[in-house]
Amino acid sequence: MADPRNELADIIAPAAPAMAIPAGHGLLWWAAVGLMCVSAVLLFAWLGQRRRPARNLAAIAAAAAQRQDTPAVLAGRLDAWACMRFKLSRVDAANCPAGLDPARWADWVATLGQLRFAPPRPDAYVVLERLCEIARSWGRHV
Repeated sequence: MADPRNELADIIAPAAPAMAIPAGHGLLWWAAVGLMCVSAVLLFAWLGQRRRPARNLAAIAAAAAQRQDTPAVLAGRLDAWACMRFKLSRVDAANCPAGLDPARWADWVATLGQLRFAPPRPDAYVVLERLCEIARSWGRHV
């Protein structure tokens, strides 16, 4: 009878020899690549957060241009945008953010209040678009 160890020798591949780890900076290189990837993700997240008020304002302006909601609701969204953008607890004419013209701010807040709480005006969407344009100009200067 044949020896089974000899018959299986052709079927079973021999184990590969152990490879020596090359001397070099492989670990440092991978650590640097990982750090760069993490830095890139953090940078994109920061840029996304930084552009969030501009995207929200653009969404409000687009909704006003397409008349997607009532003027009072859109004015409420614009009020919430101003609170978020300027880090205010409440939008008030007397509480003008730094870097803005107080008279223009007071006029903007008064117009926004009329759109939110007064009876609907026939030109409310046009006024909302104008308020969004003014707010967009503030985003560039503040």
